[in-house]
Amino acid sequence: MAEQPILRCRQQEFELDPPLRNARGQWRSRRTLIVQIRDGLGRVGQGEAAPLPGYSLDTLAAAEQALTRIPAAELQQVLLLERPVALLRAVAALVPAELPSARFALETALLDRLGIEQQRPLWSLLAELLPAAVPPLTELPLCALLPSADPTQALRAAAQHFGLGVRCFKLKIGPDRLQPAQAELLAALRAELGDRIALRLDANQSLLRAELRATFDALARYRPEFVEEPLADAQRGELDTLPCGWALDESLQRIDALRLQSLSSSPACRALVLKPTALGGFGSCAELAAHARARGKAVVVSHALEGPFGWLACVHLALALGPGAAAGLWPMASRGVAPAVIRGGKLQRPSRPGLGVEA
Repeated sequence: MAEQPILRCRQQEFELDPPLRNARGQWRSRRTLIVQIRDGLGRVGQGEAAPLPGYSLDTLAAAEQALTRIPAAELQQVLLLERPVALLRAVAALVPAELPSARFALETALLDRLGIEQQRPLWSLLAELLPAAVPPLTELPLCALLPSADPTQALRAAAQHFGLGVRCFKLKIGPDRLQPAQAELLAALRAELGDRIALRLDANQSLLRAELRATFDALARYRPEFVEEPLADAQRGELDTLPCGWALDESLQRIDALRLQSLSSSPACRALVLKPTALGGFGSCAELAAHARARGKAVVVSHALEGPFGWLACVHLALALGPGAAAGLWPMASRGVAPAVIRGGKLQRPSRPGLGVEA
């Protein structure tokens, strides 16, 4: 007789090198929750809950509490499911929507185990959540985040990444307005690399409304693809006539259907940035991707500074979603697994079952 499934959680902490800084704070280290599910035949699936303090709506403690309270009998029933859509529906019944990182971790662990059982990579399972007309990618360009506090260090990092094949870079800006060091870096990047690179900017809702036009006029000189989250609680039409396009990111955590329809229908909205850790996992990201593409917007899969399991899950999602903009998944905290799936500045489609890592 097969044994009852076992769900185990363990916390891990690691340093970020370099630390991540944005207009609202700084992160020097990360604490995440590794989730392992062992079925009755000894197959192990792994996931990671990694709410980002100051960004995510949930906490690590709440995620751990919810996951460890799942009854073994209910988990056993979920393990009998053979289709990803049914599995994600079952996870939604087990973990409340208010705990998006816990949902993402449980989804990942269950799909990793299912992929091992069926000998299919995770991206192949995730493709079942999408229209048949969307083919999974064999590779996808990457966007690398540059440190914004030190222009010299950032230029050095950009040159190194450019040499590795990266052609898209992201820079945090603000608070309030474009800061002098940030303007210096943007000018230097355009002077050294010209239009061989794409630039993305992220204000994390920190720009001043009273100076928004002047700030965007300054940003337009550097020809960004878009500016992520320029304002807190941006209203319909408020950003439509600015000289740069913009993108939704953290707003997606709280947005309702009516507001999403309103903002994403703006011609100036260029992209939706999807972080599965903050948005509740694969199913919600697939729905948002479909919404974006129906309106001609780019889809950018990004990370929330997860460790290896969360980062790899984002990689599989980005590849499953098919053709799109460069993924915001240049590895920052995924030491030990990144080289296997990155070549020439692009993500490469993994071929091993599940996430592609061993327990």
